[in-house]
Amino acid sequence: MTMPSMKSHLLSIAIIGTGLLLVPQTTYATVADGVYAYEKGNYQQARAEWLPYAALGNPNALYNLGQLSRMGRGTEQDFIKAEEYYLRAAEKGHVGAQRNLGTLYYFGRINAVDHAKAFQWLIKAAANGDTKSQLMTGTMYFNGEATQKDNIRAYAWVFLSSQSGLAQAIDALDKLTAVMTPEETLRARNLAPTLISRQLSPDDVGLMVQQQEADNPPSSTLNNIPPIAHTAAPIGAADNYRVQIASFSTENAAQKALKIIQDKFPELLSGRQGNTEYVDLGKKGVFYRLQLSPFQSKYDAQEYCQKLQENNQNCYVIKSP
Repeated sequence: MTMPSMKSHLLSIAIIGTGLLLVPQTTYATVADGVYAYEKGNYQQARAEWLPYAALGNPNALYNLGQLSRMGRGTEQDFIKAEEYYLRAAEKGHVGAQRNLGTLYYFGRINAVDHAKAFQWLIKAAANGDTKSQLMTGTMYFNGEATQKDNIRAYAWVFLSSQSGLAQAIDALDKLTAVMTPEETLRARNLAPTLISRQLSPDDVGLMVQQQEADNPPSSTLNNIPPIAHTAAPIGAADNYRVQIASFSTENAAQKALKIIQDKFPELLSGRQGNTEYVDLGKKGVFYRLQLSPFQSKYDAQEYCQKLQENNQNCYVIKSP
């Protein structure tokens, strides 16, 4: 064997011998590149980055492809295809995929509403520490959806969710406290830690596309309990977070949408400013993002967005530019 061929042979052995160490690093870089392309609006490029790794069974790549199919980005909107990708990732323990499968079934995105399938996956994600799934699981226990109505378990799951600072969970916990006795809430709080899996499997969020409003828990979380009143923004609040309503192709369309919202929700819009953020996405075009501000904390913005969602107005929280 000549010297060059021997070096080549030794190099091959080294690569094979360390393959188990190299593959995760390469996978991370590639999946992360897809996330970067997605955040820039290059959805087809993101899809191309994720497809080969999804074929190898990478859970984050499978989850991300499910996101694209659900939202119709870089491909046609197809809830059946999204279900297939989510299912493959969920069976590998991907918590985000478990949650999104649950929401697909809960909201009836695939044929009719299927609370039984929704509960099956949401409780798995909830036990794995997913806060939104914990809220939805608590909701299903309170409403008796696909399971026996159980206020103690409802409170326990919602309590766990509220510990993360999720505005919807905090609001729901206040409502539950109002209809339960102190003894019942104490029992529920003692039960809560036992509901969590001892082997949590959190997702690597750096490899996942960000959640969209369709992934949020249902806006009418708890039946037959009145909502808590909305509070206005404090005077001089820092513009740290914003609530984004939608994107428009022209600034005029964004301004018209703001006027409609102001007329529709005068009390909610009191003390808030409408912002139009200009964004150039290259081949995707130019967009004007309608945002409401100011919000000093993420919690304030989430709570405000929840109020809009309860009135059938889509929104989601972003960091201020």
